[in-house]
Parts: sequence; C-alpha cells; structure tokens
Amino acid sequence: MSLKKSPSTPEEVAKTRRLIRQGWDEVAAEYAKDRLGVFDAFAGRLLDLLQPSRGEVLLDVGCGAGLVALKSAAWVGDSGRVVGCDISPAMVSWAKRKAREQEVTNATFQQMDAEDLDFPENVFDTVTCAFSLFQFPNMDKALAEMRRVLKPGGRLGLSNWGPGYFSPIGALQRDLFREFDLKPLLTNPIVFRADNLRKLLEEAGFRDIEVIAEEEEVWAENPAQVWAFNLDMGPFPVMLRRQLSPEQQAELMQNFLDILQGLMTEKGIKCVFHPLYAFAEKEGKFARP
Repeated sequence: MSLKKSPSTPEEVAKTRRLIRQGWDEVAAEYAKDRLGVFDAFAGRLLDLLQPSRGEVLLDVGCGAGLVALKSAAWVGDSGRVVGCDISPAMVSWAKRKAREQEVTNATFQQMDAEDLDFPENVFDTVTCAFSLFQFPNMDKALAEMRRVLKPGGRLGLSNWGPGYFSPIGALQRDLFREFDLKPLLTNPIVFRADNLRKLLEEAGFRDIEVIAEEEEVWAENPAQVWAFNLDMGPFPVMLRRQLSPEQQAELMQNFLDILQGLMTEKGIKCVFHPLYAFAEKEGKFARP
C-alpha cells in the first residue's frame, strides 16, 4: 500500500491546507493541554532517541504548541538555538506563550508552511517533525524541504503513528465513522507502516534510515476524556461540522461514548498508543557544533 494519496488538483490542495490550518487554530488552546499526556511523553522519547548535541541549531516542523521545540532547547543549551514553525498562527502563539512561561530564551517560533520553508539551504544541524508529516498534503515536498534546510550530514527525527495507532479506540472509531459515512479530511493515511515510511524517506534522498516501533499504555479516566482528546485534534471537529448535521454529531458522540463505556474498568479505559519513530541523515560530512 502506498502512503501517497495527495489531492488531485491545486484547488483541492489549497482547500485541504486551509481547513487543516482552520482546525488547528480552533483547537489550539485545548490541544495545548495535552489531555492524556501522550504528546509530552512522545516528545521526550523522540529526543532521547535522537540525542541532539549542545550548540546545535534545530528546526521543529509542525511544532504545534511547542512541546518538542521547548524540550529541544534544553538539549542544545544556551550555545544552541531552536526554531519551531507551524502553519497555524494560533499554535505558534501558544508555543510563544509557553516559551515565556518556561523562561526559554533560545527558542523562537514562526508561522510557516512545511512545504515551503522560508530558510536558506544547509542551515540546521537537526530537523524534527512530530506527528505532523501525514497532515502535510504533499509529504514528498515537505520532506524535500526538510532535507534542503539540513546541513550536509544533518539529522532528521520523526515521530508518527504506526500500525495499531490508538488501540482499541482507533478501530472502534473507524467503524463508527463508516456507519456515518464520514470521509477523512486529511488526504494522507494517519498510520505509517515501517517499510512505507522507510521508502518515503529513501525517495526524499535521506540515508542511514532507522525506524523504531514502540507501544505506550495510557489510561483514560472515562469516555468523556477520550472524546475530548479526539476533539483536540484539529481536523477532527472540522470534519464533523462539514459532513454531519448538529443532530448527527450529537448521535455520533453518544454512540461513541456508549461504546467506550463498555471498555470502562475500575482503573479507567486502557488505551495503547503505537508511535513509530524514524531517523535519517542528509548525505555529506557533518561538522558537530
């Protein structure tokens, strides 16, 4: 199965990009809460695996509310620098706010399209992109841009969803969406297989590719928390509004909550996330800072 499922016309690409940005603008404040704590954990794990060095200049693409970028700032230290970019101005505002709250002075944030990075070639030691690649309508172009701005020998670190995604919730949700004939807003599959992700990186010109699949068990307190977690994902509420009437949205929500109630235990609802990390290099000699 190919990962590539880009829109067929420039108009469709522009529309998808606009709706994705709108969705993340709307949910930025709620998303920044990281309701289940998973994105904070996965940001830390990505950097533990990547091991940025002090003095590096690091770019975080699709930075959202700044989790990876702000954690990276501690890795690169005062002699290094971090830049986060995101297509959503609301997300960029939240990242800047968190930087001020955490008194992080070596990280800056800019609104920018991942498929058109406004940086010269060969300027970053490391590029990260956490759970954002599948949201870029043209993933090939986004990866080409990440490679372009990397220095020769520079490193790329990605986190994505692997097979299993968010089990068992993801499969139950997919079946329910089919009942309501919902069509995904995103043009790319959310889940990556390791071999397909490796091929995508190879075709983008990266070398020394390593893909690591992991699992993370998380317990949700109740069905309402899982539903709220879904609503924190920008494209999700936009998809619901565009395709369902208010009455249908209420029906879908109640059906979903009823299904989740059947999964409740004394501890809550067991959720198993399946992150898929990928690391690669740009060809050339890397001069360590």
